[in-house]
This record gives sequence, structure tokens and C-alpha cells, in this order.
Amino acid sequence: METEPVIEGDNNLLNTINWLRAGYIVCLHKSYKTGKYFYKKETLDTITNEEIIYINLCNWMDLINEDEWPYYIREKGFASYKSTTVLPEKEHHFELP
Repeated sequence: METEPVIEGDNNLLNTINWLRAGYIVCLHKSYKTGKYFYKKETLDTITNEEIIYINLCNWMDLINEDEWPYYIREKGFASYKSTTVLPEKEHHFELP
């Protein structure tokens, strides 16, 4: 991917789903690299041009703990990404206010 992830408006869940549609792996977390990962499919054997977006939800833990965002992400057809040993090197970091 040649551009930075685009943030449109203040709907953070919609931005997250749009990033998944664009081909990013997304990690919802409360501490760096410890969280729930999502992607188009469950695993990748190798990384091609994928990038990962870490979204720090430390101020909004109910979105993970009550499975709110993961539910909506799965409803849109994305999978829980299981292959945490195969992660892209290019990272982007966001924190919800």
C-alpha cells in the first residue's frame, strides 16, 4: 500500500471496516501487540503488501470486552486473524480519544 490509512469523519468503527476493506490487518488492543486481530481471512502464509493498523482502545475497553466492535467487524465478513507469527513490518498506530 502506498498511502497512509485515511481517517474520514469521527466514526471510528466505520474507518476500521474501511481499512479492512482496503486490505489492512487491524489489531484492536489495550497494550501494544496484545489484542484481537482481524483481516479478510484467518491466516497468511507470507506477507505481500499487507500493512497493519494498531488501534489502542485503552480508554474504550468495553468495545473489546463486550465484543461490540469484533461483532460488527465479523458481521461485515472479516475474520479473526490467527497468524500472529506472520505480521507485516509496516505499522500504523491510532488511539481513540
